[in-house]
Amino acid sequence: MQNKAVGSDTQAIYARIQQREIEQIAQIAINQKIAPLHTLAALDSLQNDIYNLLGQNWFSLFIADDREINYTTLFDSKKRANTSKDRSRSCKDQFFKECIHAADPILHRVNDILKRDSSFPTNFFSSLQEGTKAIVSKAFRVHDHRWGILSLGYKRLEHIDSQLEYRIKNLIPQLGITIGNILIYERSVNAAMINKLPSSTDLVPPALDYTKEKDRSAPQMIGESDLIQAVKSQLKIAALSEMSLLIQGESGTGKEVATHLVHYLSPRSTHPLIKVNCAAIAPTLIESELFGHEKGSFSGAVKRKIGKFELACGGTLFLDEIGELSLTLQAKLLRVLQEKEIERVGGNKNIPVDVRIVCATHKDLQAEVKAGNFRSDLYYRISAFPVTLPSLRERKEDIPHLVQHFLIKHAGESTPKQLGKKVMQRLHLHSWPGNIRELEHVITRSILSTEESTIKKIPFFTEAHFAGESRAPDFRLQSLADFEKEYILWVLRSCHARISGPNGAATILGIPATTLQSKMKKLGIGKKFSHSKE
Repeated sequence: MQNKAVGSDTQAIYARIQQREIEQIAQIAINQKIAPLHTLAALDSLQNDIYNLLGQNWFSLFIADDREINYTTLFDSKKRANTSKDRSRSCKDQFFKECIHAADPILHRVNDILKRDSSFPTNFFSSLQEGTKAIVSKAFRVHDHRWGILSLGYKRLEHIDSQLEYRIKNLIPQLGITIGNILIYERSVNAAMINKLPSSTDLVPPALDYTKEKDRSAPQMIGESDLIQAVKSQLKIAALSEMSLLIQGESGTGKEVATHLVHYLSPRSTHPLIKVNCAAIAPTLIESELFGHEKGSFSGAVKRKIGKFELACGGTLFLDEIGELSLTLQAKLLRVLQEKEIERVGGNKNIPVDVRIVCATHKDLQAEVKAGNFRSDLYYRISAFPVTLPSLRERKEDIPHLVQHFLIKHAGESTPKQLGKKVMQRLHLHSWPGNIRELEHVITRSILSTEESTIKKIPFFTEAHFAGESRAPDFRLQSLADFEKEYILWVLRSCHARISGPNGAATILGIPATTLQSKMKKLGIGKKFSHSKE
């Protein structure tokens, strides 16, 4: 009898593992189908696939505007058409607020909807009339700068079980990227149609050109990790103020993208964003570049030049690598920030300027102040609202989101390529000294050097690049058990102690999470393993 029980347990474990593999395969399949979509009509064609995954009888997508003031119906599976012309609803409605504040999918039953009818979109009631008994909704970010909501209608659903919750949560990241791509594509189509109209100022008002430019340059901070979400929250708060903003972080972490986001969300977004790389301009020319010069003010000044401060008037001036400015120029910049007026090189007239300053640097400015390389008064003036961007190695859980974004971005008119499982694992083990910029270059090279639809190799990416916390364990003579323990510890550190999941140690090792936990217990690897040193 005892052997039979053991056999039953083994069969049950095998059945669970098999079911988990089936789930993962289904999830990967639907994400691969959704990834290349760029129209709502193409999304409509996948209704059966989405039904096979989630089991809904109806689903709808809602999208907020850029300012998150109102939201509209983007897609309704019953109408089988773009419904963005429906009446917009306020983002302050209880339904919308509940969705964006909930970490998990939320369930609304018929009675809940009827009691608070004014809070819900009108197509909810059309769905109820067709037999829907419960609606499940989950909010998501669209290209990381506006809210979307997926709502699923069910004729029979008592509660949200763990399986349905797992499937929805795993679909959401790819859905957010795809919806963002659909919106960008439709804007480009509309812009192309407008460009074909007769060139009459009556048909194309002057303001339209800037709107198209603004939409095209809508900023994207890709990622769902806690670190990047905290940064996004800080930037949104900073955008609404007029304080000088200092963005710090290693090279390649996205300081310019952060600046774009701040400008885009600020009241100054209808005015220009002017960028100056202080490290890329010769010290003798930087003053003229910032403040402008008068004709004849120095050799070669054959005509008056308007500086970046004047060009940015009413908008935002981004001073990248401000730590490279000389002490003399730092003093002049401080005066401009205090007096809010400039004087062109060779001029004698003070010119008022209304500019919001955003500065960025990869240097530790506090250390530079102590070393006497940066003025303390200027530091305190520009760091009214400091934000530090995390390195990519600190938020490796965002790598799949970034990879998918770059695969789509650099696909051109071709179908985006997919990334092999082993390649993704290898990306997680890299230390990424060049951060997001390095990752984008790696993906771009991979796309260009791969003819197949799936990328299985990373070109020009040698083991010598692996360093830091992900360095390989020491292959000295030792027992097999000791080596196995060191190797498991190394993989666990690389995964930031994550055991299960797509980026967990068990997946990289190619064994079930339960097997890995058993090995850890047998080898004496406790809960505090991540604090031990190699």
